[in-house]
Amino acid sequence: MRFQTKITWTTFLFALFPFVMLGCLSLAAQNTVRVDNGITESYEISESGLGTIQKWILPERRAINRIEIHFDPIEPLRNMTVYARMSEDNWRIVKAVKTPVRKSPYIIRTPLVTDAIRVVLSSSMGRIDEVHLYGSTSETSSENTF
Repeated sequence: MRFQTKITWTTFLFALFPFVMLGCLSLAAQNTVRVDNGITESYEISESGLGTIQKWILPERRAINRIEIHFDPIEPLRNMTVYARMSEDNWRIVKAVKTPVRKSPYIIRTPLVTDAIRVVLSSSMGRIDEVHLYGSTSETSSENTF
């Protein structure tokens, strides 16, 4: 094969790659639905009195692959830690954010199976309005932890 032909085919494949990836992403997005039906929220002040703890409890354990945190972007969220409940008294950190979050919704993509999400804000700035949880449409889920 001549060098000119190799360059032509390589250029064609690199030009085609983004379109293939976008097509795959759209197929993956079709299988993701909100799984937060029946969710209940609780709110409390942290022991130090400087921050807040908000919990969202699902009626049953669900496979989750995306967490959307909605808040008022006028007051950015500072020093936020997101936890997922693995068992009754076992909470695991999903994401710890030290820099101010100014864009709502803040999206966390992680595969996990849980029945509760807890967000701890270590500063008095900002408050979370709601959390949306997204997961797979299939009812059979493996007990994945992150």
